Amino acid sequence: MGERSGAGALDVPVRWVAVSELADPTPYLEGGELLLTTGMRMAGDLSGYVARLVARGVAGLGFGVGVSHEEVPAALIAAAEEHGLPLLEVPRETPFIAVGKAVSELLAAEQYEEITRAFDAQGRLTRAALQPEGMYAVIDRLAKEVGGWAALLDESGEVRHATRGARTGAVTAELARLRGARPQDP
Repeated sequence: MGERSGAGALDVPVRWVAVSELADPTPYLEGGELLLTTGMRMAGDLSGYVARLVARGVAGLGFGVGVSHEEVPAALIAAAEEHGLPLLEVPRETPFIAVGKAVSELLAAEQYEEITRAFDAQGRLTRAALQPEGMYAVIDRLAKEVGGWAALLDESGEVRHATRGARTGAVTAELARLRGARPQDP
């Protein structure tokens, strides 16, 4: 596959691959798709077609050459550049199903990596809970896991333990504000 336009937007996340030859596929899209087409029914206002895809949140457009068109139409390239939509040229030798499978495999690998990271973090938090410092060790570990800070408050909103950089003043002020906004118990 070769890039035809939208070089700056090639890092847009793709949630799925959809194939459509409809003049307006947007009612059948959710956003985040790499839309594949051979342009069989493509005619007329290609700027409007691309604008609708962008408005729907399509991540990119893959144009299969060698079926209806020997090359990506210049008007489509211009429209994609105008609207900032990544446009890829899909060679005839590359079946759309292969593109869909490749994206599906990449998405599955990302999900597996995310689950593995979460499971590993859960293990580290559990080990922290077993330390003599108990809940304080969990708070310290939690701050490391999220790459930020964490604080443990008691029922009255007093800080029991906080990691370095914790904005406890802001937290206690927000708690006081929230308490003032809710009805008091009789």
